Amino acid sequence: MVNYSLNIFRRPDTVHLANQIEGLLVAGNLRGMETVRSSGYRGYLLPAAQSLLQNRQRVAIVSGFPVAGQYETDGPAGAIAMARSLRALGSEVALLGIREYAVQLACALPSAVSEGAALVDSVVAFDRETFSDELPRFIQTFAPTLIIFIEVPGSGADGLYRNMRFDPVDGATLPWEQLLSLAECPSLAIADGGNELGMGRLRAQLQNLPVSCATAITDQLVIADVSNWGAYGLLGLASVCIRRPLLGEFVLTDCLEALVAAGMVDGVTGCNIATEDGLPLVRSQSIYAGIRALSSSLIPQRGGPPVTSQASFAASTA
Repeated sequence: MVNYSLNIFRRPDTVHLANQIEGLLVAGNLRGMETVRSSGYRGYLLPAAQSLLQNRQRVAIVSGFPVAGQYETDGPAGAIAMARSLRALGSEVALLGIREYAVQLACALPSAVSEGAALVDSVVAFDRETFSDELPRFIQTFAPTLIIFIEVPGSGADGLYRNMRFDPVDGATLPWEQLLSLAECPSLAIADGGNELGMGRLRAQLQNLPVSCATAITDQLVIADVSNWGAYGLLGLASVCIRRPLLGEFVLTDCLEALVAAGMVDGVTGCNIATEDGLPLVRSQSIYAGIRALSSSLIPQRGGPPVTSQASFAASTA
């Protein structure tokens, strides 16, 4: 674990920014997440950023939500943004997914971000038939210090995995909940509805919403109108915590276009277009630009040399 002074997570500007970004992430209330936040689930972004930074040595990132025989753009874009930012901080990263999805992700990476070709080797594909044997071997070999789930189907109370239309999607996903029992490390989920792994934390708040609530609970849970947005918001806040921009080299349109070229689709419309959850691209661009504007205003434009090692990085934020 990287040791940080708690002061960096308690600075008034950091706390205020966290509240601003949370509000931005759920402002549309597309699937009831603003309702959930208004009911009392506030202040979730800052502890998630703290966990991300303090446990970033070896991070396993799981993504891939099936839709109409394909996989949606919401999830992989956020996973790619997280992976490239963590690698820039010296972290080891593994991008996990069911094989059909992982193949598309690896195909998209070289065009998705400038460091994408180097990230291809970080993709780890799992097969349904051998998952129960492959996953423990992965845990033993990679020894993750943090597990992140971004827009991942979660098992409901009936044991089934369902999409937003309540249709079962069991055949196109894997029981990723097993990671929570196999890996002895913190976990973090990013979700936008109720049927994603990690949303069991909000079961009481979701009971009056038209959603199929997943049961698994992670240590930290970030909610947003679109899961990708939660990843961008988390990285924006983390940037301010460490006074170093983490989103500067990530171009949203490039990433979405690369995912679509690899065969992924919009999760709501099912169309092979570079959008997220049925929203116009300009809406996603506006949210992303807003997160960057809020965070960049609190990051010094001129500072010391880039931090490259775990020791110097920890020292610079103590």
